Amino acid sequence: MSAGMKDDEITSEHTCARIELLLGEIEGLRLEMGRNRDARVPMHARDASPREVFYHAQTIHRKANQLCVELGAPSVDPPTAAVPGRARPADVLRVLDSTGVRLAQARAQLRIEGDSPPRAPSSGQPERAIGKTASDVLEGCLVASRQLNVMLQHAFTSREGYGRLTRALAVTERLLAAHGAALPPMPPQERRKFPRDVFEVLWRCCETLHLVLTDSGLHALDLTRGYVGEEPGDVYDIASLIVSELEFVASYLPEKEPVVAPVAPPAPTLPSHNYRLARQLETAFATLSAAVRKRPDWLPNARAAS
Repeated sequence: MSAGMKDDEITSEHTCARIELLLGEIEGLRLEMGRNRDARVPMHARDASPREVFYHAQTIHRKANQLCVELGAPSVDPPTAAVPGRARPADVLRVLDSTGVRLAQARAQLRIEGDSPPRAPSSGQPERAIGKTASDVLEGCLVASRQLNVMLQHAFTSREGYGRLTRALAVTERLLAAHGAALPPMPPQERRKFPRDVFEVLWRCCETLHLVLTDSGLHALDLTRGYVGEEPGDVYDIASLIVSELEFVASYLPEKEPVVAPVAPPAPTLPSHNYRLARQLETAFATLSAAVRKRPDWLPNARAAS
């Protein structure tokens, strides 16, 4: 982040300028590696906020990091938000800056010389994309994520998506407990499922979660669906967006989150395993939505802040 600027002075205009720079760097790397561009229909976002952008910025950092590791560089974790569930543009910019370092490392590992991509200024005021919003930044992150997928030797698989879905279920369990309800049981496992089947269920989950947030008096992201022939990386991406919204809601709960050991995914992890979790999440969201409609004031601090 540029020296001399306070966190509260960083806006989505700064982060949008940064993601636009990163998209140029990613495109240059893709061409050097001789990988075909992901030309599927993109998603469009409206009413995004920095919290959703932050989670997806972390996603592209993880993918850029995996590219570095595959090329022989050490692994680096993405920066975290100062306040979990309440990320600001400054938090987003830190993740994007770190992602830029990862992309530069990938370029170095590939021994690419000449035609170096432009870098963000190291001092003074950061660049701004005038008039751009968090929705523009999120759309840029979604594009970056898809293009990084095609560059990975080992693209994100159902195993990574499984981790996001178990996290979504864990947070949903906390939200249901605030209404005296519990997670529904897992449905029977259905065989011969594909990532597109998982994505379809998660898309319906997004629509229900949107109702949960708005009925609770909270700001909610609005997405227009894109893509055709969804892949495991797309499941991971949409599951990450769901987790970002859930953790935002959970940040208004009075009690702290209990420490729970992560759930180990099955080996190998198949789309059918994720489909089962997605169906459980869909039922849980329906229960949560009904509970919120009966008690829309369940998060009084949220309504006071809106």
